[in-house]
Amino acid sequence: DVEHSDLLDYQEVRRICDRHQIDTIFHLAATAIVSEAANSPMSTIENNLMSSLNLLEVARVNKIPRTIIASSDKSYGDHVGNHLEKLPYRENYALRGLDVYSASKVCADMIAQTYAFQFGLPVATTRSCNIYGPGDLNFTRLIPRTIMSILAGKSPVINLGNERVLREYLYVKDAVRANIFIAEKLEKYYGSNNKNIPKGGVLAYGWPAFNIGSYTKEESKDLTKCKKIKSVSSVIGMISKKIRNIEPVIIPKPINFIEIPDQYLDSSKIRQLGFIPQVSFEKGLDETIAWYKKNAKILEKNAFRYIHNA
Repeated sequence: DVEHSDLLDYQEVRRICDRHQIDTIFHLAATAIVSEAANSPMSTIENNLMSSLNLLEVARVNKIPRTIIASSDKSYGDHVGNHLEKLPYRENYALRGLDVYSASKVCADMIAQTYAFQFGLPVATTRSCNIYGPGDLNFTRLIPRTIMSILAGKSPVINLGNERVLREYLYVKDAVRANIFIAEKLEKYYGSNNKNIPKGGVLAYGWPAFNIGSYTKEESKDLTKCKKIKSVSSVIGMISKKIRNIEPVIIPKPINFIEIPDQYLDSSKIRQLGFIPQVSFEKGLDETIAWYKKNAKILEKNAFRYIHNA
């Protein structure tokens, strides 16, 4: 069954959960466009924090055995100059997100951890790297915007200074598999009567969290071998080769836009539980481009305002 509801309405969310025998919650809804978050800070923080809190409370009251709250790699923020917590990010690193979107995700992440430790709620927060793939209608994101720009015969855009910024990419089907995998492992991870939950201290911080990326810490030491950790300019170059060669144009950054220099994850924790991504960046890009080509006529109106008109 499909239910339509406002996740900010706690009573309505609880009524829906009461109507169904729910054994797992996947909370993936959010205000996720960083530029829109900067323009609407109050609604972004309300949406991303209170929707998470309402679902966590419903899960606690209804004793729902598995809850997955989507956090973000953006929650880690900028660790440049931090000699104790160097890239790649690990789950026990401090959450330093300082822009509106990142801070809202930090709040939801910390509240979820609180429910795990204080109430013993079986909950995990997932901190994914950049997810891409068919169906993404957020044309502020690099891959959808670049594909639609080139299909329209326009130059893809790069914000000034971002040409060499490094990001890690995960295909959407692998992201889905990872979330389901964590939900299936959650009971064993917590242990009978929650015996595995740390009592406090260093081991507790980040314990309910799982990075979902492409590489482990050892693999990401040599970035030349990491085919899913890419600079912005190299991603644009790959897409251009697959569609048609169009040179990108560099534009000034929006005034209220905060860009984290480099981001990639240590995914050792989920790897040790047995999860391995299946889709290469090359194959994922091919499937993504094919979808946008197939739907270009339908999508071009929504994509138009994000496409450079040079």
